[in-house]
Amino acid sequence: MRIVCLVLLGCLGCAASPPPAPPPSALPIPAGCERDLAGPYRLSADPSWTYRASDDGGTVVLAVERHWADGGTPAGTSSAQVVLRRTTAGFVGETRAPRTGPSGPSCEASLPVEVAGCPDGGLLLRTVDRLRVDQRCAPVDAAPSERRVHLLVRERGDGGT
Repeated sequence: MRIVCLVLLGCLGCAASPPPAPPPSALPIPAGCERDLAGPYRLSADPSWTYRASDDGGTVVLAVERHWADGGTPAGTSSAQVVLRRTTAGFVGETRAPRTGPSGPSCEASLPVEVAGCPDGGLLLRTVDRLRVDQRCAPVDAAPSERRVHLLVRERGDGGT
């Protein structure tokens, strides 16, 4: 009996096993990107491209519009849009645009997009430089394409901060 008690006391005095390792850390949302990003934006490299963003706190949707110098801007926005989601895998999403064939739109092409930052209330987007797709909008190129960075600057005239 004495030996059993000593064994039990010895086991109780052993150090507890270490806690399990924490799960891999989630990719953080870049600084400033957690705030409300709704409002108007303009592409810094080509101001003829403008974007109207809505933000529900989890998803940001950017409606794309192009303003032509000759005043030929069509009414409303195009059917292209950028959809970005704040997730545990980062602030990521895609650009969606209809692919038009000889007989009109045939499918919706999708390009991956990642938010690399939100400098001065803008959006720094990283995406593939180009992506070839077939008639069903499936990617044709097997090799990853080069990445390109685009800065969308917030327009101050419509409540931007």
